[in-house]
Amino acid sequence: MLKTAKVILSSAILCGLITLPADAKGLLRGRVIHRNASGGVTRSAGAVAKGPNGGQVAKSHSLSTNGQGDATRSSTAKASGPNGGTVDRQSTTSVSSSGAASHQGSVTATGPNGGSVTSTGSAGNGTATRSTQVTGPNGNSYSGSTTVTKGSGAQHTGTCTNASGAVVPCK
Repeated sequence: MLKTAKVILSSAILCGLITLPADAKGLLRGRVIHRNASGGVTRSAGAVAKGPNGGQVAKSHSLSTNGQGDATRSSTAKASGPNGGTVDRQSTTSVSSSGAASHQGSVTATGPNGGSVTSTGSAGNGTATRSTQVTGPNGNSYSGSTTVTKGSGAQHTGTCTNASGAVVPCK
């Protein structure tokens, strides 16, 4: 019953159905630990907060094992500022019983004046990649990609354009 109440309360706060006091102490946290159907354990935790000027943040993470030595951790966070800027981040990391590990993550942010950035990345099996796209409020943009491979080094490509779409030097 308590677990269900926490989920309902947290969901209501995230959806804006319940507001927290508009001060730095407007914070709600919770966590749950239980045995899962895979024979392992799952631990989930989250928090939401609202600042004195209207900014707010919500974050959560979950760690699950399967009883075979494999584990996965997922996390997410969202925030918005009082002037309209937003950020959204997600990631997942997995480790197998053999020791192999992988990670995937992304972040998207938008400024109150229209600028934005999106970046995604992954790593595993000796290779890591990251792709990033940035657009300024005036329409200038950057698009780039980096790959690092064990034993081969790093490769990076990047292109900058002005508001008209013409390629310009990246500074």
